[in-house]
Amino acid sequence: GDEIRYIDWNVYARHGSLFVKEFSAEENLHVTILLDTSRSMEFGGKFQAAKELAAAMGYIGLSNYDTVNLYAFGSEMRTVKKFLRGKGRIFELLRALDGLTTEGTTDMRAAFKAALPKLRGRSLVLLLTDFYDLAGYAAAVRELLAQRFGVHLVHLVAREEVAPTARGRMSLLDLETGRARDVALLPRTVEAYRRRFDLFCAEVEDFSRSHEMAYARVLADDPLDRRVVDVLRSGGILEHR
Repeated sequence: GDEIRYIDWNVYARHGSLFVKEFSAEENLHVTILLDTSRSMEFGGKFQAAKELAAAMGYIGLSNYDTVNLYAFGSEMRTVKKFLRGKGRIFELLRALDGLTTEGTTDMRAAFKAALPKLRGRSLVLLLTDFYDLAGYAAAVRELLAQRFGVHLVHLVAREEVAPTARGRMSLLDLETGRARDVALLPRTVEAYRRRFDLFCAEVEDFSRSHEMAYARVLADDPLDRRVVDVLRSGGILEHR
């Protein structure tokens, strides 16, 4: 009962058997990028790295004719661009990203309190942040899951956070609160910090796995192509195509 125009004549020529081509409609995604613009993202090039990733992921979405939205957040959510579609809108997205700067503190729970606009179909949230949130990130991310988004966590870390090279007496400044503390960075102090930082990263990753979210930890100073591949390999994009 299949129409003759759907016969794959190339296969018939090679194998002498008739095969019918089958087609399936590919459903477009609605991609929402949430970009952390709090002051802690300034450290170690994390903010620039996050903006570059947002541009790359936005381009991938626009090239696939997905709908792309961009929001910036610290302690509140700010709409930057909504309902972009088509490869030609990439320059609009790039200009918007270029105009963003860091400010204030992080409070994801307050920022994510209001529901995000959600179109019919599959919706993916790409959360780009360093997860430095004194109020806690878990409840905020659960708010996104409750809105029935597919949530994918991209954890930006600076190389100096992973393996600090500073030693001796110095004053450390909290970029978000402005508070400073005089410390002596002895080898045992640095080692204790590294263990705590590793535990912090593991806690974020375990949280994502326990809620069946994709997770990618990316170094801010890695080349952009490597950062993009890390996100794609995490399952954050490819699993949904």
